[in-house]
Amino acid sequence: MSPLHSFVRRHRFSTFVALTFVLTWVPWLTVAWLLRTGRPPVVTTLVLIGGFGPFLAAVLVAAAGGDLRPWLGALVDIGAPLGVWAAAVVVPVALYVLALGVFLLAGGGFDRASVLPAAAVPAVVLATFIRGGLEEPGWRGMALPVLQRSVGAFRASIVIGVIWALWHVPLFLLPGSSQAGTPFWLYVPAVVGISVIATWLYNAAGGRVLVPVVFHTLSNAVSVTTATGVVGDGFTSQVGLLVVVWAVVVILVWRYGTDRLASKPLPEGGLDFVTVDDSGRPGKSRDDVFGDEQT
Repeated sequence: MSPLHSFVRRHRFSTFVALTFVLTWVPWLTVAWLLRTGRPPVVTTLVLIGGFGPFLAAVLVAAAGGDLRPWLGALVDIGAPLGVWAAAVVVPVALYVLALGVFLLAGGGFDRASVLPAAAVPAVVLATFIRGGLEEPGWRGMALPVLQRSVGAFRASIVIGVIWALWHVPLFLLPGSSQAGTPFWLYVPAVVGISVIATWLYNAAGGRVLVPVVFHTLSNAVSVTTATGVVGDGFTSQVGLLVVVWAVVVILVWRYGTDRLASKPLPEGGLDFVTVDDSGRPGKSRDDVFGDEQT
């Protein structure tokens, strides 16, 4: 095993996080700076490139660690149980519909005529797949299987959720982004809660990344679609989403516990967690920040 492979395998999580922020924040902060002098044509391209940060970082970590082929195999495996696939489709719709219900009960309004037409839905889904769903090979496909072996599924979800929310910070500086104008202190716990739900789906799917990809894509698509009809205080709608998301989180923790957040063993995500120590004997991989990984 080369020194690079050994280093990356021992530091997968921290390497992935560092690469993700570099690959995303450099183009996104460049956009924030460029927008101070107008809107040059390159802005849209740079925003799109930055969105691929988690995916590209995961590819680099998997390749450098010698895990690329099995890791890619986990990305295209469709063998999750049908019930899990159904949950990946139904849960994001239910989250935002219930959040809308909470918003309406709190006095908000909803203008059906302002909702995006059905003909626009395929384009919205495609856009949210490219600008949301393709993050999942990084967050759930790389970071989660590594970290939850160290600290358990629930705590790993919290850590990844916080990092995931912080990763979006430059978008709060970009006029016209979905994050612009959103209170960050409400955004973070909502993202953390969604991270827990995504972990449940990933683990229930046996590490098949396409399941959280579908969940993430549809979550963003439903959010964009329903947001166009919301009439009233955006703060209240954010609170409604927060209440619904964390109600689901409480149910999941009560049902499955914090170690696995699912009835299945923790998946490995196509990653080889066995290393070779200085004496040539196999041993456990470990992460430099979060300690020994558990099998």
